[in-house]
Amino acid sequence: MEENLIDGAEPVPPASDGPGRWSTWHALSPAQALERLQVHPGGLTQEDAGERSRRYGPNLAKLPKRESWLEEFGESFTEPLQLLLVGVAVLSFIFGEVVDGLAIAGVILLAAAVETSTEMRAQRSVEALHELTAPVARVLRDGAARTIPAADVVPGDVLLLEAGDLVPADARVLTASALTSAEASLTGEPGSVPKSAEPVDLGAGVADRSSVVHAGCEVTGGTGTAVVYETGAGTEVGKVAALTAGQREPVTPLQLGMARVAKLVLVFAVVVSVGVPVLGWVLGQPVKEMVLTALSMAFATVPEELPVLVTVLLAVGGRALARRGALLRRLSVGEAIGSVTTLLTDKTGTLTRNELTVTDVQGDSTAVIRAALAAQGAGAPTDTGVREPLEQAVAARAEQLGVPSPLSATGAVVLAAWPFDQASRLRVTAWRDPEGQAVVAVAGAPEAVLAACRPRDQLDWATPVTQALESGHRTIGYATGPYPHGAHPNAGADSEPVLGADLRMVGLVTFTDPVRDGVPEAVTELCEAGIATIVVTGDHPSAGRVVARTAGLPDGPTFTGGHPLAGRGDADLVADLVHGTVVGRCTPADKLRLVRLLQGQGQVVAVTGDGVNDAPALSAADVGIAMGQRGTQMARQAAGLVLTDDAYPTVAAAVEKGRSIFSQLRRGVSFYLGAKLALVTAMVAAVLAGLPVPYAPVQIVLLELFMDVGASLAFVSEPGAPAAMRQPPRPRNASLVDGAFITATIMVGVVLGSAATVAYLASSAVGASTGQARCAALVVWLVGHVAVAWSLRARPGLSWRDNPYFPLWAFAAVVVSVVAAWTPAAALVRAEPLVQAQVPFVLAAVAGCALLGWAARPVLGTGTEL
Repeated sequence: MEENLIDGAEPVPPASDGPGRWSTWHALSPAQALERLQVHPGGLTQEDAGERSRRYGPNLAKLPKRESWLEEFGESFTEPLQLLLVGVAVLSFIFGEVVDGLAIAGVILLAAAVETSTEMRAQRSVEALHELTAPVARVLRDGAARTIPAADVVPGDVLLLEAGDLVPADARVLTASALTSAEASLTGEPGSVPKSAEPVDLGAGVADRSSVVHAGCEVTGGTGTAVVYETGAGTEVGKVAALTAGQREPVTPLQLGMARVAKLVLVFAVVVSVGVPVLGWVLGQPVKEMVLTALSMAFATVPEELPVLVTVLLAVGGRALARRGALLRRLSVGEAIGSVTTLLTDKTGTLTRNELTVTDVQGDSTAVIRAALAAQGAGAPTDTGVREPLEQAVAARAEQLGVPSPLSATGAVVLAAWPFDQASRLRVTAWRDPEGQAVVAVAGAPEAVLAACRPRDQLDWATPVTQALESGHRTIGYATGPYPHGAHPNAGADSEPVLGADLRMVGLVTFTDPVRDGVPEAVTELCEAGIATIVVTGDHPSAGRVVARTAGLPDGPTFTGGHPLAGRGDADLVADLVHGTVVGRCTPADKLRLVRLLQGQGQVVAVTGDGVNDAPALSAADVGIAMGQRGTQMARQAAGLVLTDDAYPTVAAAVEKGRSIFSQLRRGVSFYLGAKLALVTAMVAAVLAGLPVPYAPVQIVLLELFMDVGASLAFVSEPGAPAAMRQPPRPRNASLVDGAFITATIMVGVVLGSAATVAYLASSAVGASTGQARCAALVVWLVGHVAVAWSLRARPGLSWRDNPYFPLWAFAAVVVSVVAAWTPAAALVRAEPLVQAQVPFVLAAVAGCALLGWAARPVLGTGTEL
């Protein structure tokens, strides 16, 4: 785009400069910008605007083609596991097992719905860009002011800007009168940014381009005009949206582990479902009976509930997170946050309050604050009461001290006022006091104010000013003196201010954005948990370092984003990404690069943010954490976790809960697979003994209801281990399946499967019918599986109040067992009530489950092994 712009051959189209390229509009003069865009200062004609609209299209982000919910839903059925389940459901209907077929179909549809809703999230994050677009814009058309829909703005339109406007497109400032814009959501720069028509350096980053205004940013003060040079996807916010849309959600450690487990279990299920019936047929059992056995084996062994189980586990954990102020937008994040090794945190609004406060006054406090009030026009007849954050801070300190503005005194008259000028870096107000003396008050950059003062003050204040500049805090200098044009009201108001030779330095005021409550404590807790914290901010690097130090971070490497960061190689840069590193003037592309570099080193990366500029990194991170109250809609849509209270300590609480979720989820999955193994053990033993399988499909549905929903609630509701936040994070490549996991799974399968088999075979041996024998196996499994699960608890001795779900689950299993064993309701699950001869076998088998499970605890461990 820039090549055409320099040649001046064509009006510049609203296309993005592309990643890594730098716009030149901020470096052009207003006249050059108008010339390149082939437009008059009075704006476009209506005819020309229409032609450009047809050429460049509407002022909207170019969204990728969105697949419908139905298309996404259909794609979820192409996975091998889903196809296998469809086949099992079809066979169920063919053999007349309608209830079983409907149960399997319900599981298939639920899993597909969960996957589809996850896929739709990325598309919604891009669509959030439209909420950042101004609904209307005021432009000059045919030399007259007109209000048009923002979507109709085209390159070359001259915007009319005033306080309260939302800028509809990127535009080059043509004229400015005290014009300021809030760009924190895009650049991370706190407070309002002064805008002027003066060109700035070609290499200036987005945060330093004072000669342009950006789409989606609010005009907070003054008035001005600007000519549009980029619309839609070509704007800075459009480029951020494109970066966000291009990011794919990283695979979490849990998803990697579950994929491996699912493949292994699926292979096992296919082998068992085919091999056992074939073996039974070889041993002489009827073919039809073995086909039905194959169906039952497939239903019992295929892990169709595994995705649902994990979803339930994470959903329950997500509800616990929500009670702590962390709302999950992606369930997988509930586990992934417990694995985080590096946290990239924004500064403004995340570590700090995004509220300027006066923290230090050098000089006589009363005199300095009086000068500050006068310089900013507070108390003048023309004062509108609208205050910039800095002016609000001064007003608050004046109220504390009880200092009135000199301009509010009876008889005081404002003679002239000059708004902040980007070139001189000064703001000036002149007035006549009640005694008739003409006085001027000056505010601005400390070195600029000092340079305008008398020589004596320049010597006295040189050191304080130098120290203020090196401190990293935002500091404003103030001076007062006689006004040379005091005899002529408004003299010089339209020209450069004349300050006179007797301007005296009054003092310096330091403003800071205070660190939010609880941040230092949270930083310490995260550090003890083995999580490195890196500050990435659009603010100046020195300001970022000051906040990092206040938050309790060590003095690590400090460097600047944009061109300086782009010039560093990946290997050199990644070595500096350590605990306490600060990156200032960080662009969205810079943040995204840092995330990718850390992930390439095997790190599990979390990113916090609230602005548009944070969205690409939030989307690409393993865990994107957005502020719910202050955050932009795009940031919230891109993130997987939203802090509803905007409290940084909630991040530490979420990490702690995430670690607990993973630990309890491992226990739940291990128990689930062990229970599957127990079903297979009992069924294989029955086939080898020449008997019908011990569980009918409808009974398997009942058993899986208890081991899926019941176990999910019981395990994930367990309190976290006390030492969880004093352990290092799990590595990204840590396997879900390890020695403890395998031991627990086999233990559950062997103990529970053996007990059910003994009860079934013993019942058959004493003459019980198939329905009665199945009832015995059902009762032993229901009660025994709770007893075995109890042995897998991290802390079995907890009071029921700490986790009421475990005793409730156990109570429900016992009640159902009693109903099935001694009432006619057993017929509902195709069983028959027990006879007296079976009772000893059932009780012995249940007791054996409890004893063997408890005896296995020393092997499994009781801490965080699982």
